[in-house]
Amino acid sequence: MSRFNLNSRDWLDTPERKRDYNRKHFAAAAAGYDRATIVMSLGRDRAWKRLLIDSLPDHPAPRCLDLACGTGDICDLLADRYPQGEIIGLDLTPEMLDMARQRPHAGNISFIEGDMAATGFEDASFDLITGSYALRNAPRLDQALTEIRRLLKPGGSACFLDFARAESAPGRRLQYLLLRSWCGLWGRILSGSWQVHGYIAESLARYPEPDRLQAMLDEAGLRPISRQSLFGGMMSLLRVERPRETGGEEP
Repeated sequence: MSRFNLNSRDWLDTPERKRDYNRKHFAAAAAGYDRATIVMSLGRDRAWKRLLIDSLPDHPAPRCLDLACGTGDICDLLADRYPQGEIIGLDLTPEMLDMARQRPHAGNISFIEGDMAATGFEDASFDLITGSYALRNAPRLDQALTEIRRLLKPGGSACFLDFARAESAPGRRLQYLLLRSWCGLWGRILSGSWQVHGYIAESLARYPEPDRLQAMLDEAGLRPISRQSLFGGMMSLLRVERPRETGGEEP
């Protein structure tokens, strides 16, 4: 089992180090990841992900991209909602994709290895983009948001489930301590290392507060449609869209 030293935080200092750490972290977490999300959320993870899917617009046959797809549970829910659609799951970590491919899936789901900030897909090639616990793990959030806007068709929607950073300094400190203890405990039980899921607290401490996240969405050209607070404000469900152009050719 690989060990991670969260007391040495230089892996968060640059996008390259965070990307490398994410690969190692999720490789270590892959085998127990589904169990971890269930127990750390007190059994609510599946319901939150269904809320994500339910918040998406109706579409007869959308092309969908799930970022940081992990073991593919969001892809399965997308395939249930859009049986005539095309569902692509993208993840940085080969071990996560191995777990995804071992599970039975609908025939309209495929998985590829890639970086959410540089996917290689064509401009305006997706109707819907999703991500659960994805944006917080982006090595460069600004680049990931710009890539999401580029990939969405005009009028296309994206929806993201993730931890929400508390707005007050005391709230952030309490949130950090709770997540560091609770998630670290389950990392120790399920993966043999406190650091495997204790990482959540560290990554959230560097995630933008709501006002800054709003500004970053604006800068990327994404328009917020709705934001739903979950689990006493610990979680957030965010839906955005790429606005339709009002005149001229679409970029």
